[in-house]
Amino acid sequence: MADKSNVQRFGGDLWQRVLRRSQRTIRRLEANHQYVDAMAMFMVLDPAQYDVIVSNNLFGDILTDLGAAIQGGLGLAASGNIHPGRVSLFEPVHGSAPPIAGQGIANPVGAILTSAMMLEYLGYHEASVSD
Repeated sequence: MADKSNVQRFGGDLWQRVLRRSQRTIRRLEANHQYVDAMAMFMVLDPAQYDVIVSNNLFGDILTDLGAAIQGGLGLAASGNIHPGRVSLFEPVHGSAPPIAGQGIANPVGAILTSAMMLEYLGYHEASVSD
């Protein structure tokens, strides 16, 4: 979980309380807390250490762009705002890219990978992978 609770005391404290409560409720949940600036550094140094990052919209937006840059750019990055058991939102990190619509220059890889992520989440594993 990423926050900046050392300077945003009230919001960060809420996130940390929810994380601790979730760890007590979901025994198999392995989680830790990092300040978002340190996490950004650790993502650059060793991105493979992260499986899932939970954060608020502000820090999540920054970290997803950093993650996209690490893997090759915004055009390649899939994204999911996942709420287990509820409606979730899937979109490429770059969104729909309206400024380049109709120009034939958009990279569809992020949208394709996002679609695969969504199919996997919905339980359609076979449809989510290609041969």
